[in-house]
Amino acid sequence: MRQSRIPLVLAALLAATALSSPAEASPARHRASNLVVESATELGPITQNPHNAARDNGQSVRYGNQSVWFFDDTILKNPDGFLTSTAATTSDLDASDNITLTSANPLDERSTGVPPEFVPFSAAETAFQQQHASADCTNSADEYCGTVFAHWPGPAVVDQARHRILVSYGKLCRGGRVGTPCESGFVGQAQGTGLVSVDMNSKTITRLTATNRPADIPSPEGTDNTLFFPPGQDWGGQAMVLVGSTLYGYGKCTLDGCAVAKVPVAQVTDISQWRFYTGADGNGNPQWSTDPSKTVQVKANGAAGSTVYWDSAFGAYVNTFMQFQSQDVQYQTAPNPWGPWSTPTKLFTAAKTSGIEYAAFAHPEYTSADGLTKYYTYYTSSTGAQMLVKVRFAKGS
Repeated sequence: MRQSRIPLVLAALLAATALSSPAEASPARHRASNLVVESATELGPITQNPHNAARDNGQSVRYGNQSVWFFDDTILKNPDGFLTSTAATTSDLDASDNITLTSANPLDERSTGVPPEFVPFSAAETAFQQQHASADCTNSADEYCGTVFAHWPGPAVVDQARHRILVSYGKLCRGGRVGTPCESGFVGQAQGTGLVSVDMNSKTITRLTATNRPADIPSPEGTDNTLFFPPGQDWGGQAMVLVGSTLYGYGKCTLDGCAVAKVPVAQVTDISQWRFYTGADGNGNPQWSTDPSKTVQVKANGAAGSTVYWDSAFGAYVNTFMQFQSQDVQYQTAPNPWGPWSTPTKLFTAAKTSGIEYAAFAHPEYTSADGLTKYYTYYTSSTGAQMLVKVRFAKGS
């Protein structure tokens, strides 16, 4: 199958080198709650599966005594290959000496073979790709010639009551010629967002089926009932946080910020149960609507997503992100998932390379016992590596 090379993997991904030794990042001394950044240190690239040459994104959650990670476009070596989604798990929960993440899937740490696709392709998608596959589409009359699908994993939450991890993903089509419905463009053509359930008891990975959608969501292979929301809404695609039995999903993003929606996690597939934040009333009480067009932006947007989680040391929800075309990794805090969110402040500046740095995320499961040492990753296209950064906080006066 013809693979689509897009800017996020870049030609520079062919290089396999990374920073040779830890280096000081550029910390910003500031206050948020009662904490100040004391230091920020680059620890170098995390250790990944030996068949992995490069993979971007890189978000994680803790399930039991393991950290489970999810990645987007992945370039393989020995043998060469290209996947649109991969995942891994590790029991290495001490990041002070970096992180070892060599497993090939999210269910078995001992499996270190060639990673498979994490998000399953539907039978209809597979058939469509095969039907329109071609080594040369130059003079083809088929407007879908060369089209392939991609499923990019994003934010994840642990639904402990149902022994599962829910992972948001965005579906794309790409690989088509310029001017066709699935031309590659910058990254491809968005088709919508859905959820993957990783059942930690049955060890199964399933794309969930949406119910009670207000309208069908079209896709080149036909209506895709696993898509929850159409392009432009993408609730949960930017970030997700589970608070008790309520899932909050951030979406409808612009460069200026993102809105938020909520749903009982037990009814996450029922689109009629989702509610959309429209602001606070005169007493500061949150207002929710069934109409997503009435939402307001609440938090900053991050390139390739952000991490929202509750942080006990801050005593607040934290949003960690790296904005588009910026080297600065920032964060902001809020008393509630809907806000009000503080003005963003800088955590550290990612080391500049010849490529592009983006997809910065927090990994709360690696926080030290005193809550003051925290770990973050960002992706660098010059090497294809996930770079690990340790930030040490101090209590301010």
